[in-house]
Amino acid sequence: MRRTPSEARTRLDVVWQAASGPSPSGASLEQLLREESLAEITSLLVVREGMLAPTAEVERVIAALPALASVTILAGGQASPDDASWSALRDACGRRDLRLRAAFVLDDRADAPSALAARDTTLSAVIRASRAHGARGLPVSWWIPLSPVLVFRLETLFSLARDEDVEPILVSSEALSSLVPGAGAALGPDERLFAWDFVTYRLLEEERHRLSEAGLHYYRHLSRLLAEPSRPLARETAAVLRGSPRGWELSLEDRPALGGVHAALATGMARRASRMPRLGATVAHAADVAVVLRDGGRGLVRWALARVVAPGTRGERTASDARFSSVLLIGAYGGEHVGDAAILGGVLWRIHERHGTTQAVLLSQRPAHTRHLVEMLDVPVALDVRPYEHSHIRQCLERVDAVVYAGGPLTDLPKQLVRHLYAASLARGKKKPFIVEGIGVGPFVRRPSAWVGRKIVEMATHLTVRTSDDGRQPQVMDLGPEVGRDPAFDYLATRPRELTRLPAADRRRIDQLLDGTEGRPLVGVNLRPIRHLYTVGAGGKDPVEFTRAIESRFEEQLASGLRRFHDEVTPRPCFVFYPMNAIQFGLSDLRSAYRLARRLRDDVEFRVWEGDASLDGVVALLRNLDIVVSMRFHAVIFALSQERPVIGIDYRIGKRDKVASLLDDFGQSENCTRVDELTAEWLCSRLRALWNAAPKGAALKGTDEG
Repeated sequence: MRRTPSEARTRLDVVWQAASGPSPSGASLEQLLREESLAEITSLLVVREGMLAPTAEVERVIAALPALASVTILAGGQASPDDASWSALRDACGRRDLRLRAAFVLDDRADAPSALAARDTTLSAVIRASRAHGARGLPVSWWIPLSPVLVFRLETLFSLARDEDVEPILVSSEALSSLVPGAGAALGPDERLFAWDFVTYRLLEEERHRLSEAGLHYYRHLSRLLAEPSRPLARETAAVLRGSPRGWELSLEDRPALGGVHAALATGMARRASRMPRLGATVAHAADVAVVLRDGGRGLVRWALARVVAPGTRGERTASDARFSSVLLIGAYGGEHVGDAAILGGVLWRIHERHGTTQAVLLSQRPAHTRHLVEMLDVPVALDVRPYEHSHIRQCLERVDAVVYAGGPLTDLPKQLVRHLYAASLARGKKKPFIVEGIGVGPFVRRPSAWVGRKIVEMATHLTVRTSDDGRQPQVMDLGPEVGRDPAFDYLATRPRELTRLPAADRRRIDQLLDGTEGRPLVGVNLRPIRHLYTVGAGGKDPVEFTRAIESRFEEQLASGLRRFHDEVTPRPCFVFYPMNAIQFGLSDLRSAYRLARRLRDDVEFRVWEGDASLDGVVALLRNLDIVVSMRFHAVIFALSQERPVIGIDYRIGKRDKVASLLDDFGQSENCTRVDELTAEWLCSRLRALWNAAPKGAALKGTDEG
């Protein structure tokens, strides 16, 4: 086999695969390599099922590649670094100053919470081997196939890998299948969307400072591939060297690309100091400011024109029986979770019953994500989801009867606020009703944001807020808002005994989570990571470090409280974590699940729903629980709607916020504390009180029952 120089330059690595049986002679191998002139090869990937291949064969390949710089061994979970073959390999690479690395391919049985709890999982063996290799100074990576099972475990797997000082690498199943048979099935649409979110917001945004240039290029390509499934998988030419009882065979093969992974491993994942997170954050912040200034200018122009065309908007009200067959919906859409989907469902039911609405266009910053959530709703309004862009605002306003701010928060999100100002002003300029339905108000930390928020609600022809505290906020207090309840309650009240939007996958997962728990206290847990933006009371301390310190203390106190309740109650309870927001956009609840799992003892049964739970899926699980401990506002609403006893945790550091307000309105203020005030003693005492007061067997068992 002869190659041209151009073909040689396209090859990114050489893949060495050995079959079982007698080794070919070294002379034959060396002669073959000399004849094929592999001078350009800089990285070697050694693949073999089971234990490490015979060292002598690998050493001969290493010796025959003069430009070689790195060697990666796809090791089995049982590959001990104490094995003589590993020692020989380290010596061989040391003599050539080559980088040697062990890589483990995870399978669908790799489960981080189970590994932390010392339960059966293939990840346990991988962790032991990884620690042993790391103790001997050998870099280790975990190759994580994007399979339908592992895609929902990415948060906990990556978090565990970081704590273990292991480099996690995402690899498409299609690319990996050429090396490891059965590496995973292809992703479905929802799984692909979930993976895209993880790559885009966790890897390319939050952790971009960890990636080399090659790694960034690789994940950008993977992100595009996930967003456009019709895009052909990138290919690369690899020199594949196979050993068999018959002898050596070398071939050039067109394979799915793994070159980005190899390059990242070869060059190391840490970037230079000049590319640290601070610089990336500064550039991203500057880009956000530019967008806000541009869109804010458009919004202010439209607002000024609306004041000229329709100067009497303040105080104007929409008749309760006005008919709007079609509306345009705006709000915090694109980063929403199942709680926000319930808000949307409630608003749609309200405007259908009040105004006869049957058609709606919803504008979203991330339409694909919003469409995924809209499919969970059972509502009498046909919904068309489009990008939240100025052109769509103008086009849609020509065809609808009113604009509705569809619940959710009116808060300090500048990019959203200036877009809302534009849409509301354009509607009022055309003398169309602008309805603000069931919103939360605040917090605002920036004065310009507070001013824009005020101008938006001033244009409302109908204004309702979701709690009494919201009605007392300065942005709306003097406008006489109607104080109602969160629209999510309205939608959740429509959920029947037989849930109509419960996916079969969620039904199976709930059955697994509840397996073997009959007769035991079932405590649902929902936590979320918290941001520093709304922290109060940091003083002269760094708000990011201060917030994380408070969060860490809270997690330890929470874990201690759960352990105490576990030790004091008979039969022993089972804690079930469920995410309201499993994606990275808006911070994944699964990160908090992982942190809590690390702090609990092995004998405390803590089960985690690692998946993107549907709205009806959360409802079905809650109907089986005895008590709920929750940080997210809408997790509290879901629990209250299903009449579950709930302990709420206000997650705004240093100041009372919406969870406390909600439980106050329900007369349950004794069951709420703040994230910076929670103690293990208080939590255990409230759990005991609620468990003792609950009629035993009150929770309905079965995922369809209500």
